[in-house]
Amino acid sequence: MATVLDLGLIGIFDQVFSWILIFTILFAILQKKGFISANVGINGAIASVVAFLVILSKGAVAVINMIIPWLTVAIIFGILLLLLFHVFGLKEEALPELVKDKGVYWTILGALIVIILAAFGQVFGQSFTEAALQGGQAVDQTGESTGTATGSFQTNLYAILFNPKVLGVIVIFVIAVFAVFLLTS
Repeated sequence: MATVLDLGLIGIFDQVFSWILIFTILFAILQKKGFISANVGINGAIASVVAFLVILSKGAVAVINMIIPWLTVAIIFGILLLLLFHVFGLKEEALPELVKDKGVYWTILGALIVIILAAFGQVFGQSFTEAALQGGQAVDQTGESTGTATGSFQTNLYAILFNPKVLGVIVIFVIAVFAVFLLTS
């Protein structure tokens, strides 16, 4: 049954949207920085060819389609956060200083890296797991599967991330980062 919110037909345009996104970003970078040429035609041709090469890879299109919604949510969250700060008294003149702040810069960069790694894990994780185990799974002498060597990437990821030793290392790392930050500032 078709509904108003049925977005199944939009899936046909995944490659078109990915091509437009890659072309736009690459063309803007080439025009702004002028790495290769200042000529609009040359930069457009290069961006077009690279965008076509990217959409030939189904994995790259899948990663882009995983990243786009999360980046959209992050951008909307950032805009709403700026509006909230503006309501509470942030002046327009202070905005450039806020953007140049290293804490804000590293927070945005960290969020971007997490989104990209999550997309790569979601798209390629299971295939890498199957390739590593070659369809099987590690079992102990009783026939039970052991640790993180199961056939499911998601199960392996959760087993690794929520292992008490890994959680302990993460807590120690966070404490060390805050100690270094507070001691150096």
